Amino acid sequence: MHRVEDKEIHDALALLNEAARDNRTELQTAMSHKYTDLSAVMSTFAESRHNGAFRRFEAGKQRAMEIAHDVDESVHTNPWPYIGGVAAAALLSGFLIGRLRRE
Repeated sequence: MHRVEDKEIHDALALLNEAARDNRTELQTAMSHKYTDLSAVMSTFAESRHNGAFRRFEAGKQRAMEIAHDVDESVHTNPWPYIGGVAAAALLSGFLIGRLRRE
């Protein structure tokens, strides 16, 4: 009688091992597909972030060039206010540095 029970237990364990192998394969396949999908989504997201950052950088660079051109044009058109501003800033800086050295 023990042999029949042992065989039934052995058969049940074999059936469970086979089911576990099948489920393991299915799980690995599902994880592989999900990882591939996640990888594709992350790659697309990173690319769009990079493109967005590059566009913002280029827009900022263009704006800085426009501002520099406008200031250059303004200085060439009317230089005296800028010369006076630089002289006042230099005088104030010299005064502050001289005062700090005395203390």
